[in-house]
Amino acid sequence: MSNRAVFLDRDGVLMQDSNYVGHVERVVILDSAPHAVRRLQEAGFRVFVVTNQSGVGRGYFTRQAVDEIHALLDREFAKVGARIERYYVCPHHPEDKCACRKPSPKLLQQAAAEFALDLKQCYMIGDRRSDVECGQNAGARAVLVLTGAGAETLAKGEARPDHVAATVGAAVDWILGQK
Repeated sequence: MSNRAVFLDRDGVLMQDSNYVGHVERVVILDSAPHAVRRLQEAGFRVFVVTNQSGVGRGYFTRQAVDEIHALLDREFAKVGARIERYYVCPHHPEDKCACRKPSPKLLQQAAAEFALDLKQCYMIGDRRSDVECGQNAGARAVLVLTGAGAETLAKGEARPDHVAATVGAAVDWILGQK
């Protein structure tokens, strides 16, 4: 198995971020996302989702609701031959000061330990400063996508990504062009 991986934020990258998505009825998968995941896998990358879901810690929805959304993503992505290998979720409220909430690299480091990944050969794709910093804090390269909160993040100058891409599909184009 490959020691290279791409870590993807969920809301705003794979699906629309409509403010605390806690029900499958509210999931809208972004057009390029399933094919982008498949292309990464075809190129030999392992693919993981790393997501902060503070709606759980805030009591807006349950961890079971998060898992149901991930099961829906799995079913929809499978239709094009794509697969998320594992979902890493921080369910905590920001005030909990947990060790796993992005921009902490803990969940990427956990994946690296579990799957023998070389984080220097990995990428993090996200739409917020916390995603970019998470990837960079782990030693991976970070791509900011302009979907979700990405355009606002870029306009505010909040993040210093290694690359900026319009969509997750365009981010994958860039990743696959790297040596």
